[in-house]
Amino acid sequence: MITQDQLRPLAAFQGVPAEELEWLIAHSEDRHYATGEHVLREGDPAALFYVVLEGELQVSTTAMNREGRKTVAGTTPVGIMGGELALLNGIASPVDALALMPTRVMSFSPAHFRQIFAACPSFGARVFQTAAQRTQGIATNRQQQEKMAALGKFSAGLAHELNNPAAAARRAAQTLREALPHLQLYTMRLNELGLSDLQLRSLAAFQQDAITTANNAAPLSPLAQADLEDALATWLEDREIEKAWKVAGIFATAQVTLDDLEGLVQTVPQEGAAALLSWLSSAFYAAELLREVEESTTRISRIVQAVKEYTYMDQGLIQDVDLHRGLENTLLVMKSKVRNLTIRRDFDPDLPTIPGSGSELNQVWTNIIDNAADAMHGQGTLHLITRYENAFVMVEITDDGPGIPPEVLPRIFEPFFTTKEVGKGTGLGAWTSAIASCSSMAAPSRCNRSPARPASSSGYPWNQPGRKAHE
Repeated sequence: MITQDQLRPLAAFQGVPAEELEWLIAHSEDRHYATGEHVLREGDPAALFYVVLEGELQVSTTAMNREGRKTVAGTTPVGIMGGELALLNGIASPVDALALMPTRVMSFSPAHFRQIFAACPSFGARVFQTAAQRTQGIATNRQQQEKMAALGKFSAGLAHELNNPAAAARRAAQTLREALPHLQLYTMRLNELGLSDLQLRSLAAFQQDAITTANNAAPLSPLAQADLEDALATWLEDREIEKAWKVAGIFATAQVTLDDLEGLVQTVPQEGAAALLSWLSSAFYAAELLREVEESTTRISRIVQAVKEYTYMDQGLIQDVDLHRGLENTLLVMKSKVRNLTIRRDFDPDLPTIPGSGSELNQVWTNIIDNAADAMHGQGTLHLITRYENAFVMVEITDDGPGIPPEVLPRIFEPFFTTKEVGKGTGLGAWTSAIASCSSMAAPSRCNRSPARPASSSGYPWNQPGRKAHE
């Protein structure tokens, strides 16, 4: 039999008045569990609230693991309560509670648990305090999981985006290393022709003009490229130039025409035409490889710069945030996820910057765009809209996915609620976005994911003397 003397030393009951202790004893059961016996089972209906009187329970759950594996969350020693979260929220038990040794608990049925808050306000306040602390702990743990998962996806996507230009630059550099000796050889052969300074300057000027034109001109269409290569190859073969098809491809890429080559070979002795064309094609090839290296390294530099801007590295907690740049940087760092999406932008050209946490806002865009891409299975149209409306800067993100069922929509900002499979969602993406928006700018977030117009939007208050809405 449970007595007040047994309860008073326990943490859960310290400071609880005697009349409340008496009520609790009268409306509880004294239960005993053998080693290995379950007090609670994850997924079972919430059946009891308990306080451990003797022994110890091991608490485990699948909710803390993205792969759905059972993870030990901790233990419940003497004087610690359990089972309150499921009863307060009206949900199935989120944990297993297993006796590590012979254990005795003071248990309450769901009906008696609900009566506690009216009959025992001191003890009821302690239950609420414990529930709030545990909810915050679970939220913190889940947020950390969400951040680590997001970091993993972000890192994988970033590595992929960096690897492509890095690999292209490496291949171009290796090919250039192989091509340079040939360019040196053809340069020496050209020098053996005994050309005058004027001829050499003329050739160098032609080479530079052609490279500049090729770099600045729009690429030829595939059909035009093929036709030019065929014509050049035939012309080169008639002059017995080695590897005429390869040389023709180089000249066509540089957009050198037959008239250009005809005029060029007229400036050198007939026996020097082969040396001239070999030197010129080799120079164009080296220039093209250098251009590839430059473009690839520029791409890497842009990605790195976008990441720095996305994270607001080395900046204060509050910045003047350019929402358009934040959206563009988010799309850039998520390129592997949105690669096959059609992106539509309707940006207000007069949208002002707003004071706020740029990195948190970019996390909002990341979560919303990530969810939109998942909803469209990587194929569809993503529509980004910004506008200034009624003293608010508005950001709206829509997609042409299937939408969210009406019965689910009211719960999308509820922490830990997810419709995704185990291991694919923690139910914190939309909740984190809402919290980040509010903490950054006191900005409300709303969602309308009906099939007709699936959308997520946030409004950010902004004031500037002299400017009115839609000005």
